[in-house]
Amino acid sequence: MGVIQFHVQRPDLLARAGGCSMMDFLMYDGRISPAEVTLQGDRLICRRSVSESGQFRLSWPRFNGSSQVVHSTSLREQPDPYELELELARGQLSRLRNQFSIWHGSGLQSSAKLDELIRESHRSFRAAALRAEVPETSAAAAVLSMELSAQAADMLCEHYVTQRIEFRRQRAARIPVLLGCHLNQIPQQESEFLRTFNAIQVAVDWNAIESEEGQHAWERIDALVDWAQERRLFMTGGPLLDLTRNGLPAWMQRWSRTRQNLQSFAADFVETVLGRYLGRIRHWEVITGANRGGAFGMSEEERISFTSAVLSAVRGLDDTVQVSLRVVQPWGEYLGEVPCNLSPIQFFDTLRRCGIRIGEVNLDLRLPQSGSQFLRRDSLSLSQLIDHWSLFQIPLNIMITVPPLLQDEDAQTRNDWLRSVMLMCLSKERVTGIWLSDWQSEVPGAGLLDSDGQPDSSLQLLQKLNREFLW
Repeated sequence: MGVIQFHVQRPDLLARAGGCSMMDFLMYDGRISPAEVTLQGDRLICRRSVSESGQFRLSWPRFNGSSQVVHSTSLREQPDPYELELELARGQLSRLRNQFSIWHGSGLQSSAKLDELIRESHRSFRAAALRAEVPETSAAAAVLSMELSAQAADMLCEHYVTQRIEFRRQRAARIPVLLGCHLNQIPQQESEFLRTFNAIQVAVDWNAIESEEGQHAWERIDALVDWAQERRLFMTGGPLLDLTRNGLPAWMQRWSRTRQNLQSFAADFVETVLGRYLGRIRHWEVITGANRGGAFGMSEEERISFTSAVLSAVRGLDDTVQVSLRVVQPWGEYLGEVPCNLSPIQFFDTLRRCGIRIGEVNLDLRLPQSGSQFLRRDSLSLSQLIDHWSLFQIPLNIMITVPPLLQDEDAQTRNDWLRSVMLMCLSKERVTGIWLSDWQSEVPGAGLLDSDGQPDSSLQLLQKLNREFLW
């Protein structure tokens, strides 16, 4: 077992961002090494099953009251503890400077304010590194450097998306990206929905459709499909099967004990749904969460086999249908919670190498919840994620959940985050769709409508972006 230790000067900041929850190490090949983390006084002890070097990542508070995931540089095991604040500052500054160099070398136009922020961040980090003999002073300078790096990264991304979107709009006034929402039923606030979205994902739940074996209830889906067609909305269906939870009808439980039965019944259900809406819905998200798992106790290898069998059944029914696969938690946070060996992108690549033809990838950015804390990443992390998946050269859909307000957070901070995510997606050529997962959420403070069914400020933001950039 490998052990890496940190000396923590500001445990109060560590506690504000969630304490020792959701900490892990990012390896050089994208794998995630979970860590058993304990805080003993001012000593943070991370025990791992591997001894390889890796980037330590955790949630850290910003000066504006929000939190975001931060990284160290790659750290090796050593007898002496690292200084946590100093290593996080080093990681954030290194990440900022590397991305600035890449974009600036590709033609990005910087600004005097951004250049000054980068210099100030570097100056604060230098002060932290040179004052190591005075830990309190060093930690304070390191924390300031982290904040300056975060502000500079935000400004860098603002410059990037502004220039990239301007470049895209030189070829077409409106960016060809779908803006859609997941729907279970026809929205009561129809005018608000149509003012915001030009696409819907028709929710298809096996348990709701076939609660009794052989008896299908199609009324809700039929009505939703008819409504969408009348209003000329782009439609995609699904997800038909969710492998992150046990969504089987009760009658299926007795048949799910063997993998062959599970594959057979699942393939039959998928064929039934696609056959009913043949020619009406051309895009289907057949399976979600195959990379994470959690349902039916399937191992990673069994999930790959299951996915292959079900998608083969789809191709056998209609080889022209567009099939997408949803990848949940694409940053791999779940690898610290469930027994998986492959990172999200490695899992997808394994499916492709098995000969499975997938037309689109849906990157689900639903924020994993740990108690009342949410892991949020900045625009630079999202940009790097999209660029990484763009290497497959297939269309990408970004699926977003509007998160509930965190403690001591105002709606403006959340909307600033949502706006930055939206603009970063619009700046990327490979992104063909942006999908919101909740029209009206049961979670207080989340969703696009408030508790009275009135438009939330986040919905108004989406409508403004729609008018400005899309259609």
